[in-house]
Amino acid sequence: MEFINLNQKMTEAEKERKRKLNLFGTDSFRSWMLYFQPGDGTDMHYHVSPETFLVIEGKASVKGIHGEERIIEKNEIVFFGPKDYYQLPNVGNSPLVLFGNRSEAFGGPHVKYQEAREDSAGR
Repeated sequence: MEFINLNQKMTEAEKERKRKLNLFGTDSFRSWMLYFQPGDGTDMHYHVSPETFLVIEGKASVKGIHGEERIIEKNEIVFFGPKDYYQLPNVGNSPLVLFGNRSEAFGGPHVKYQEAREDSAGR
């Protein structure tokens, strides 16, 4: 068994200005914490494995590739299936803290929207 205190990890992220802290990982699973200041967030991208995010603190806009958007806040969870494009910007006035899980080891592919468009155009 392994244990982590998310309050300690949030303090570490803030003090060391880290956006991502890896928490647990195996050959087929990983979990991490994202810490975004207001206005910061992810790019539009997808992963090949399903994943979830739980909002620990703050407010995020969940944006999809076709313009869909929904605000999620503390104690809400979002699920993304394989190859679901998404973007998660912090739209609040305080840090956004997300706890993520994905069914793959650390280092799996992160496919940005722009890269996928260029590949399909015959780059």
